[in-house]
Amino acid sequence: MMGISWLMRPSMSNDASLIRGMRITSVVCFLVPIGIAIWLSRLADPVPDFLSAISRKFFERDGFCFLFSVEKAASSARMAVYYQNRFTKPCNAKVFIGPTPKAFANLEGLPKFEFKVACGAGEFGKQSLAWSVPLRFQGKKILWDVAAQARFPSGRGELLRGRNGATVGDHLVGTGEEAVRAVSGLVLSAAHLHASTRSARVELILPDKLEPLHQKPADLQSQTIWKLGDPITPIVSMQS
Repeated sequence: MMGISWLMRPSMSNDASLIRGMRITSVVCFLVPIGIAIWLSRLADPVPDFLSAISRKFFERDGFCFLFSVEKAASSARMAVYYQNRFTKPCNAKVFIGPTPKAFANLEGLPKFEFKVACGAGEFGKQSLAWSVPLRFQGKKILWDVAAQARFPSGRGELLRGRNGATVGDHLVGTGEEAVRAVSGLVLSAAHLHASTRSARVELILPDKLEPLHQKPADLQSQTIWKLGDPITPIVSMQS
C-alpha cells in the first residue's frame, strides 16, 4: 500500500497531504530496517566464537574461555582442553580438571589434569594429555570438577569476543573444603545470604574399548588452531 502511494496523483489538497504522509512513512519503513541491520553488523564480534561451534556450554576465568573433551586416540584416551582468549592482550592461564569427589566412591585411576596455556590476542587453540582409562570407567559418564587461573601481564586490552562462559574458581575444591563450604552455605542461608558451595563441573563420556595400560597423564600436545590475522575456517561441532 505504501509503495502504491508513489504511483498515485493527488486530486485534492487533502489527498496530497495524505499521499505525502504515506510516502514519508514508506521511506521510513524502508530505511529503518537497513539502519538496524548496519548497526547490528557493527556490533558483531571482530573475532569468531570458536568454542560455541564446538559446544554451547563452556567455562571462563577472567576473559580466558575453555572447554574439555575426552578423545579417543588409538588404544588410549586424551584429555583435551580447547581455549580462546576474549581480549587483545596475551594471556597466561592454568586450567585444572579432576574427578568430582563422592562419598565412598573409588575414583582410583581417574587422575587430575593441569594445563598451562600461553595464548595471544583472540587465539583459539588446544592442548591434550594422553592417559589410560580403567576398564570399569570406560564408556561411562564421569563428573569432573573444573577450575582455572588467568593472568594478563600487560592488561586485558580491548574486548574481541562478546559472549562469556560459566565462571569457574581458581582451584579444585577438595572433599574437606567442599564440606566446609556446605556448612557455611547452610549458615548463610539461615541468615538469608547466598554462597556457592559447589565447584564448576562438567560431565564427560569416557571412550571405551581401550587398553588399560595404567598410564599417567603424559605426552602433552599443543596446537594453535587460529590466531588473529588468520583466515576464518568453520569448526565442526564435537559436542551437544
